[in-house]
Amino acid sequence: MTTTLSYQGSPIRFRGAMLNLTDMWQAANRPPNRRPSDWLALEETGRFRTHAGTHASDADDLFAPNAGLAGICHLDTDGLVATVRGHQGGTWAHWQLALTYARYLSPPFHLWCNTVVRTAMQRPDEAPAAGQDPLRAHLDQQFQRLHRRLDILDVLDRHAADLMFLQLSAQDLLLGARRNFSALSQAAITRAVAAEPFGGRCPCCDNAPVLTEAGRPVAGAEFDHFFHRGLNRPEHGWLICADCHIELTRSGYLLRFSHMPRFRAFQAAVLEQRRHSRMRHSSTTE
Repeated sequence: MTTTLSYQGSPIRFRGAMLNLTDMWQAANRPPNRRPSDWLALEETGRFRTHAGTHASDADDLFAPNAGLAGICHLDTDGLVATVRGHQGGTWAHWQLALTYARYLSPPFHLWCNTVVRTAMQRPDEAPAAGQDPLRAHLDQQFQRLHRRLDILDVLDRHAADLMFLQLSAQDLLLGARRNFSALSQAAITRAVAAEPFGGRCPCCDNAPVLTEAGRPVAGAEFDHFFHRGLNRPEHGWLICADCHIELTRSGYLLRFSHMPRFRAFQAAVLEQRRHSRMRHSSTTE
C-alpha cells in the first residue's frame, strides 16, 4: 500500500521501505542541480550505496521483493533505486538512501524526514492520511515535556541579550586589538563552507555564494569574527557574504546574537572538518 505524507502542503509517497525521491525534491522547493538524478550521479552517493548494499541484512526491506509498484521501467542491480512510470511514477529509493538525499536537499527538510517519515514507516498502521498535518501527532507527544520547560526558557530568553552584552564588554577589555585570521584558519573555514550543507553558500543567510567554482572566496566575501575581533581561531569565525557582514557589523550585538544558531551550526562543521583532517594526517603517518 502506498502512503502519502505532506510536507508544507507537498505530498511525499512511500511504500514499504521505499520513498519517492522525486516527491522529496519537489517538496524541498525543487532546488536546481539537486534533482534525484544529480544526487545519484555523485561519487559520494555511489560510495554510500556500495556500503549499504554490502551491509544489508535479511531484515532490510529492499525494493525488489516487496515494493509492489507497477510500471517499473528500471531497477538498479543493488535493489536500492527504481524508476517507475505511471501515476506512481518518479524515482524511488530505499529509505536509508532517501534520508541521505533529504540531508543533501536542506537541513530543515532532513530534520522533518528524520522525525516524521521514519515514524510513519515504523508505524504504518498509524501513518497520517494525505492532507493531514503529519507533525501533529509528534508535537502532541512532546507538548507536555516542552510545557514544563517554558518557564525556564522564558527566563533565559529575557536575560540572554544582557549576558551577551556583558560578555562582549569583557572581551573588549581583555582582548583589545583586532587579530586577523591566519592563512591556516582561513583555509579551515573555507573547507567548511565548501562542504555540505553549505555547498559554497553564505552560512549566515544560506543564499549568496561566497566561494567561486575554484573554491576561492568571491569578491566582497569576508572572514567575519563572530565573537570578538581579537579571537581568530577557525572556530571563532566564518566566511559570509558582503551583505551579511555589513548587516552584522552595523547592527550591533543584538542582531549578531540572533544569528547564534546559524553560527553554532557552522562551528560544528569547522570542528568536524578539523577532526577529519587530523584523522587523515594520523593515517598517513602510521
